[in-house]
Amino acid sequence: MAKKRVYELAKDLGLSNKEMVDWLKAHEYDVKSHSSSLEDDQALAVTEKFRGERSPRAAAPKPPASGVVLRRKKADTLGPDGQPLGEHFEPPPPPPPPVVEVRAEPPAPAPEIRPEPARPPEPVVAPPPAAAPPAQAVAPAPEPEQKPEPAVSAAPVFVPPPPAAPARPEPVKPAQQSHVSNVPAGVPKVAAKPAPPPPPRIAARAPGAQPSGPIIRGPGGTQSVQVADPAGARPTATRAVVLSRPLIPIARPPPRPGPGGGGFRPRPVGEVRELAVVSGGPGRGREFIDVTKDKQKGKKGPRVEKVESLSKQDLIELAKQRAYVPVRGHKKRSTKKGKQTEITEMAEHKKVIRLEETITVAELSQTMGVKSSDLIRKLMTNGKMVTVNQPVDFDTASVLALDHGWKVEKTGFEIVDYLPEVEEKPEDFQSRPPVVTIMGHVDHGKTSLLDAIRKAHVAEGEAGGITQHIGAYSVEVVGSDGGEANITFLDTPGHEAFTAMRARGANVTDIAVLVIAADDGVMPQTVESINHAKAAEVVIVVAINKIDKPEAQPDRIKQQLSEYALVPEEWGGDTMMIPVSARTGEGLEKLLEAILLQAEVLELKANPRRPAKGVVVEAKLEKGRGPVATVLVQDGTLHVGDPIVTGIHSGHVRAMMNEHGEQVDDVPPGFPVEVLGLDGAPVAGDDFNVVEDEVAAATIAQHRALKAREKDLSKNTKLSLDDLLAKGKKDETKTLKVIVKADVQGSVEALKTALTRLATPKVGVDVIHSGVGNVTESDVMLGAASKALVVGFNVKSESGADESASSEGVQIKHYSIIYEALDDVKLAMEGLLDAIIREKVVGHAKVQQLFNVPKLGTIAGSSVTDGKVTRTAMVRLLRDTKPIFTGKIASLRRFKDDVKEVDKGFECGIGIENFNDLKEGDIIEAYELETIRPSLT
Repeated sequence: MAKKRVYELAKDLGLSNKEMVDWLKAHEYDVKSHSSSLEDDQALAVTEKFRGERSPRAAAPKPPASGVVLRRKKADTLGPDGQPLGEHFEPPPPPPPPVVEVRAEPPAPAPEIRPEPARPPEPVVAPPPAAAPPAQAVAPAPEPEQKPEPAVSAAPVFVPPPPAAPARPEPVKPAQQSHVSNVPAGVPKVAAKPAPPPPPRIAARAPGAQPSGPIIRGPGGTQSVQVADPAGARPTATRAVVLSRPLIPIARPPPRPGPGGGGFRPRPVGEVRELAVVSGGPGRGREFIDVTKDKQKGKKGPRVEKVESLSKQDLIELAKQRAYVPVRGHKKRSTKKGKQTEITEMAEHKKVIRLEETITVAELSQTMGVKSSDLIRKLMTNGKMVTVNQPVDFDTASVLALDHGWKVEKTGFEIVDYLPEVEEKPEDFQSRPPVVTIMGHVDHGKTSLLDAIRKAHVAEGEAGGITQHIGAYSVEVVGSDGGEANITFLDTPGHEAFTAMRARGANVTDIAVLVIAADDGVMPQTVESINHAKAAEVVIVVAINKIDKPEAQPDRIKQQLSEYALVPEEWGGDTMMIPVSARTGEGLEKLLEAILLQAEVLELKANPRRPAKGVVVEAKLEKGRGPVATVLVQDGTLHVGDPIVTGIHSGHVRAMMNEHGEQVDDVPPGFPVEVLGLDGAPVAGDDFNVVEDEVAAATIAQHRALKAREKDLSKNTKLSLDDLLAKGKKDETKTLKVIVKADVQGSVEALKTALTRLATPKVGVDVIHSGVGNVTESDVMLGAASKALVVGFNVKSESGADESASSEGVQIKHYSIIYEALDDVKLAMEGLLDAIIREKVVGHAKVQQLFNVPKLGTIAGSSVTDGKVTRTAMVRLLRDTKPIFTGKIASLRRFKDDVKEVDKGFECGIGIENFNDLKEGDIIEAYELETIRPSLT
């Protein structure tokens, strides 16, 4: 069944990815991110449910087909003669256009006129008496010869502009109003509600209809605004025509209470002003600009930067007095009163900070709106020294946020969202070859056993044979059913690398073959290998090697292994122990049969139809090929061109080669292969996954690299007295800096681990840089800057590197055996220690008589009491057992001859360099300074 992504569903519904995910989670759909998938039936149900919730609950009321609704005003309806003014209406037009209505908020209610477009009708003015009941309103024919009667400015009057002729409209004589009944067709009814009418409305007419403007109550009076064309033919939506109302010239009407108070001078009837809707300044919304005067003068009107349509929003703002009609001759005044700024506080449910693992102090302060100096001061109070750009961990950020009323939620980067979703069925799983790792003590025949298996099962003379550098290879054997079967062997560099892979959770090995020499027995590394295999929970098969030797004792090996809970099957245990000889080939067939038997018991299966995933066995850099990774496919099938990601590196599979050096296009589960196409050499033991595209692979790799960097930067900087003392001791400790370059990534990791373990309290080892490939000139320059030793393992120095090392005084050491490298590094560590100088007393002489010799000074005639006195020895003069002077012997003579040494019981003359204050009875102590080689322990 097809699936649909959440982001596709959000795009169809017009929502953002986050809104769609939140909506689905609120309705109990199991989604994690916008990349999650939904079934087609689920997506259809979500679409129907969402649109059902968002659909309007009631349809908008349709405009009336015919008729005009007229609401009578309850106040301010008296004319200048004290008589109430009548209400106006128009006969209905045939097609009803859309009418956009908005509500205003004047202090007093006003009538609402919603006429329908029709042929150009004439206005009807019917001011009835105050106490007369309403009567029928009739629309008579126009009389161009008559002049219009003046009306009161406060009354709501509708006066349309002349349609074509310049003749003025003639109002009809006042008539009594009455309830409309039996009105002929085509004449609208006038409805008046006895209840207080709602606030006035402003109705904009559609283009092409008869102009009919709303009544706008501004400061000081009432004006009628009509949407009309400047020429008077067809009104547009961006201009309005304003007709002023006459006033009684004797006195100004009193101001009205409320926000609508304060009048302005009206204009004579019939004067039309043309207004344009423009955007006002800050805080003024939209405005009307009077363009009539400029047009009458033949000048170009005011330049309008942005002319907008008279939409519903324009009318709403106009009703709320955000846009106003300016009056010529008066200064524009903003009717919007300034409001005091209200200090609002964020809702509690919005005070949530979502972070993954770390967040910088600057980001945290910006999110919460708190000064970063306050957060740093708080951290310093807690004993943490951080800077504004230094990240803090989740717990620290939670404490800081809680102090300011915020909450912190931990959101992790889900790699599973970028991995392809696979529906695995039981019938898709098939048997796969077992993965076998051979472990054992050094010199117990592990390598010889592997060589024997290769010679027995690889065709001789095949081009290339099996490459040792791949670290893994597959062997075809005959199964128990007579058919062909495969076994994958991993040639790991040792138990340390095996432990590293187990620690990373890479379940690479299914069966561990423990190789023990029959003439040597169980050794410490053998016990360590047993512990590693048990920790990994893998099956152990023991291969007792070197049984062809006369001193071999297989039974003694079995007895020793029983002490570690490995009891042979012939003794009632469950551990298979096979005697083999790598030299003669004896027992190899039985060993392979035992491995296949254990594989059948484990029922190893995998799904070859899914995208591939597995583990990196080894990685290296090759000239002309770039990064080459040896991977073991654990599940799925790996194809050429698949996007792949492992650790902090990504790319696509450009080419694949098996253990014979042959290019392959597909690799099923359980087989090793060399992969080309990554952007760097990955770490041995890292998992690899095939993703949908290279963008997803690069995203995962960048996220992992960023997290690794943040982890390095977010180290605890808390300082205490113990830390200061430890730092002082560390400063006294000497450190040997080393740069490691090796041929493969596994060798780099093994060498780094071994060098780090050489560190002692006196001398530490710091591997400042490590990598795969030859020693380059940049490595030499780094070693010169940091005074480091460059160690190359199974690599060479590139051109220019040796010359740079000679000129910069950097020492480069190349090794092919790891133990030799470790021994030389130990010597270098000892060379950093200061030599131990110790005094060795060689003899004593007693001064018996003093002689003054010209040019030589005082000579002490002495007798050697013990030991001997040598010419090169240092002397110390003791007087009453207290040291008086320490120096060198200037002359040593016996009689008149210079001698090198004088033994016990003989007399001699001793002259001390730069000292003549000798007395009889002094003791001259002769000693030598010997240098002792320092020890790392």
